[in-house]
Amino acid sequence: MFPMGMDGGSQSIIDARALAWCLAKDEEPVAALRRYDQIRREVVNRVVLRNRELGPEEIIARAVECGGALPGPQAALISRDYKRVARFTTEHVNAGASWTVPRSDAGRARVRSR
Repeated sequence: MFPMGMDGGSQSIIDARALAWCLAKDEEPVAALRRYDQIRREVVNRVVLRNRELGPEEIIARAVECGGALPGPQAALISRDYKRVARFTTEHVNAGASWTVPRSDAGRARVRSR
């Protein structure tokens, strides 16, 4: 994904947390990676496609086109749409299950020697 604005940092934090959770839940690394792919692929694909249309940078591009700041409601609409696509809305974040792995599960995943 080509990061736009601060989105690269946000996505990397989400990816790292999701990957850590998958690795802690599955003893088999390949199974963990498959689960991670299932969890993240759809939303990441939507974000990538949206970023090809400027992503969160759209607010800046529209302001340049207008020769000044966008009206607040127009900027808020662009921001809300991007948050919805990236699943950054307060409602989505609060509705999600916890990524916390109970201690009893965290000990199951082991590093295998080669």
